[in-house]
Amino acid sequence: MPFARIVGWMLIAASNAPASGDARFESTASGIGESHPDRYAPPLISNGSLCMLIDGQGCQFQREYGKMTPVIYWAGRRYGPPNDQLIPFGHFEQELSVAGKPCGAPVRWSQTLNTRDAAVECRNEYACGMAVESLVFTPLDHDLIVIRKRVSVETTNTGPVRFVFKYMFTPPGNENRAPRRAIITPGWDDSARSMDARYQVDGHRMYQGLVSVFSDRPVAATHDGQAIALTADIAAQPGRPVDATFCLLFADSMDGPDFLERATRLRERVRQEGVESLVATHRRTWGAYWDESYVRLPDPQIEKAYHTAQYHLRANATKWSFPVAVLNTHWAGRFFGWDEMFCHQALISSNHRNIARRCPEFRFAGLEKAVRRASHYGRMGTYGARYPWETLEDGTEGAPPGYWMEHVFHMSNIALAAWLQYLYTDDLAYLKTTGYPVIRECARFFRAYMIYETPDGGMFLGKCTDLERLGPAKQNPFMTSCGAIFTLEAAERAAALLKSDDEERTAWKSAAAKLRESLPHDGDRYIPYAGCQEESIASLGGLFPYPLFDETHARQRNAVYHFVEHGRASGNMYPVGNSVCAWYAGWMAAALAALGDKVEPAKLMSEAAGGTGCFGELFEINEAKVSMRPWFSTASGNFVFAMNQMLLQCRGDEIRIAAGAPETWTDYAFNLACHGNLVAEVAVEGGRLTKLVLMPGDSAPELKRTLVIPERLLQGQTLNQNIVTAMTARADTRHITVCFAGRSEVVVAGPQ
Repeated sequence: MPFARIVGWMLIAASNAPASGDARFESTASGIGESHPDRYAPPLISNGSLCMLIDGQGCQFQREYGKMTPVIYWAGRRYGPPNDQLIPFGHFEQELSVAGKPCGAPVRWSQTLNTRDAAVECRNEYACGMAVESLVFTPLDHDLIVIRKRVSVETTNTGPVRFVFKYMFTPPGNENRAPRRAIITPGWDDSARSMDARYQVDGHRMYQGLVSVFSDRPVAATHDGQAIALTADIAAQPGRPVDATFCLLFADSMDGPDFLERATRLRERVRQEGVESLVATHRRTWGAYWDESYVRLPDPQIEKAYHTAQYHLRANATKWSFPVAVLNTHWAGRFFGWDEMFCHQALISSNHRNIARRCPEFRFAGLEKAVRRASHYGRMGTYGARYPWETLEDGTEGAPPGYWMEHVFHMSNIALAAWLQYLYTDDLAYLKTTGYPVIRECARFFRAYMIYETPDGGMFLGKCTDLERLGPAKQNPFMTSCGAIFTLEAAERAAALLKSDDEERTAWKSAAAKLRESLPHDGDRYIPYAGCQEESIASLGGLFPYPLFDETHARQRNAVYHFVEHGRASGNMYPVGNSVCAWYAGWMAAALAALGDKVEPAKLMSEAAGGTGCFGELFEINEAKVSMRPWFSTASGNFVFAMNQMLLQCRGDEIRIAAGAPETWTDYAFNLACHGNLVAEVAVEGGRLTKLVLMPGDSAPELKRTLVIPERLLQGQTLNQNIVTAMTARADTRHITVCFAGRSEVVVAGPQ
């Protein structure tokens, strides 16, 4: 039977979703003819498996945008050495003609990324009196791309329209050579009424699979060996547009040898249930993600960048972990233990617990390989684990040789993600089976390989590459040392909770204390390494990414403000540009928020938001003379986490409300995760706290927390005295101890 027809064109809003046209979730670019806005990069759509850029015609015409050409990538499918590149799975285009004459390029176009709906919508107007609207999305639950085209004409004299949807498999450049070859055999499947490209790839492993191309309309199907074309004749009338939907379905042997059967089942399901079912499920699954938390801000530019970053984090979540992007231009979708933690902490602090969990679980899955890398002739247990700098899906190294291979701080970030997952979920079973084994082996690595002893019994960290801009072989670098301290202390705390490894616990605690004593400084502030004459964001490392110090620690505080004042010329990891890149801005904002600064974090976030692309996306660097790598997930992670930290922080049993929010912000609200399987929902209206609700998880025991709230937010408000057990005022804040037992509790509700 044919597709069931979709009802309506726009994605129908669910009852709890924002109204259509919500500026927080929609960004639009437009142009005349083939022109594009300055530094335009196509919007990204992805389900964490299939990933692609979509151009202004709702296609993937082969044009370069900042060294990026739109193609389809499929996470985990890659060629082998020497570069382990992702296999490009082709691209799609369209050809339009009216009354037998090609339409050519549109005379004007507009394109919208709707991050709430995870869809790209385009409108193109042609000189021949025809308009084509496009809707493109990829469902979270399926390796499927849905491309819907709506054709409308101005007059009855426009003539018959011929629409050709073209899918081209051919990999670009010289990648289609032995031994990295892709062998494609297209053919019409009459029983399925689809044109299938069956292929074999001899790459990182042997893949067999197919790409199935089909439509909801009667089409004429042709192929020329590497390209498939589905041609539809459309008789549109003024006021009566005609829709045509085209689908690309992907299935292969990496997910199991039954890929032909899986493809057949999914294709038939799509045909039976229709596109409207796909749309409904797509909205429902993305809606569930958005419903896990929210942030509403008084600054529209920051708010849009925040929501685009949240969209990006989910779109970039593969079934393994979080690469910089599933794009060859972004290190070929390999997994950096360093970068993935920034995505993890953004997700977990936003209450996206199940998505965040993929990161430590991926590291646990690769633990045996990492342990063997550091072991002594196979004898494991003493020397810990050495994770790759750029990890492939099977846990092996994918990085090319270079001094970046001498990084060890990614080991600390791997431990940090594993520990944060426990802190936020309070899941002791997870800690025992997954988190602690990872943290323990990272701690063992630092003790075995990196920590040196002095004759007087002191300890310091050996030579390694700290931040790459500082160069290789730096002894006792500050940030890496902070990471080692954090790892050792987290291992000690986790072991204490689990009542295990008593002897090592003592050694970890002692080593961490001695490393704290050896941190490099100039007497007044911490410095990147002894004798360093350069400015580096590494000097912020004891606040972010590693929460070792608080606002009372003078040397760390002085280091932060020194870099804020003098470090702008060192505001990204490369020696180029003269501004602070977005992921450094998030880094600095998070550190400043931890110090309780209520001015500088918002300035930095505003600067980062001001440098977003046409669709609110963050770049690795985006300046007038240096613009590279849009859809850079590390920046998205830091931006989200920094904003979350400005609104809500957890330190021990303290929950700090609005610790880094500007005093000029009088109206905002959020629902974010706290440590200990707890969520806080907060609203500020007219500069007063009008709502504060603490919501424990279902299995939470009796909880005791100290709420630290700015005094100005509490003026005239009444606290719930049923759960308040103590209250003190200090330094323009009120410290309120609350105690409640496994239920949602309202601390403040409405103005009094």
